[in-house]
Amino acid sequence: MIILFYVCISLSIAGSTLMLTHLFFFDNLKVFAQRIVACLSISDCFYAFGLLLYVEPSFEGYDVTRCTIQGVLTQFATICAFLWSTSISYFLYISITKGQKKLIYFERYEKFIFAIGFTVPLLMATVPLFFQSYAPTPQKVPATCSISSNDQDKSIQKNRSLSLYLNLILFYLPLLTSVLISVYFILRTYFKIKRIKSQYELLNKQINIQLMFARNLILYPLALFICWLPSQIVFLIFVFKNGWIEQIQQDYFIKQAGPYYYIRILQYGASFLQGFFNSLVYWFNSYQMRRKLNQLERENLDYQKTRTFFSNNNDQSELKSSQLSNSFENLQDI
Repeated sequence: MIILFYVCISLSIAGSTLMLTHLFFFDNLKVFAQRIVACLSISDCFYAFGLLLYVEPSFEGYDVTRCTIQGVLTQFATICAFLWSTSISYFLYISITKGQKKLIYFERYEKFIFAIGFTVPLLMATVPLFFQSYAPTPQKVPATCSISSNDQDKSIQKNRSLSLYLNLILFYLPLLTSVLISVYFILRTYFKIKRIKSQYELLNKQINIQLMFARNLILYPLALFICWLPSQIVFLIFVFKNGWIEQIQQDYFIKQAGPYYYIRILQYGASFLQGFFNSLVYWFNSYQMRRKLNQLERENLDYQKTRTFFSNNNDQSELKSSQLSNSFENLQDI
């Protein structure tokens, strides 16, 4: 099982590293949207490297310092990934519906946005330190240190309740909020482009590219949701059917067999692949966009013809035309 975990972690590191390399050498990092994607990849790298700090099959006598460092690093990295995934959806929505000028407005506050994007997760990662709540737990051996109250001065019930509330507030609620907000903005973007498409039939091919791009971006929050879905299910079982989950955990630790063995493989294997899944989404989107744009060039439906078409429209449609043409310009950059 440890070998399987290391394979999953290695895939995430390889995927995130290749994604950052491609962004740095082959894509234009001067584009604001690309820098947001780079932040997501950096978060995935932090998470994967953090997992490597502590994978050992011992619950007693563990290295407290190393365990705490890993807990802080992985908690920080996962919240960062949730925030940057949501940001991708939001800035796509701004680009398509408000135009490039609005996106440039956000670029003026780029340093502030990046500071918030890394500072808030760091603060959330430090909260469990005040409760001494980073520890390996029996149900996670051999795996990682995470939010888990293991205070010997407290009763088992108090430790369980504290772990439950900290995990709910600092991890599962941010995860669900990120997925819901991302899906909301992506769907709004998608239906906005569909409405524009019905008004400008001549631009169907260009708009189809935007529709495809908006539709494919939903894969980012979907990847996060899939990676953490097994953990969410186990968490809900832990909350509502604690006796059952404890029983199969005891069977596993005594007999080294039973359904909990497969639950753990699915739970941790999926979460460790977060960086790998995000890199697959990035490569898939890049391939699809380049293929469609090359096809568009071959058919001579370029940006200049789009501007010419818009300039010949009446004054009433000038504002919509400007917003749409700006979004095409930003689409080329993305």
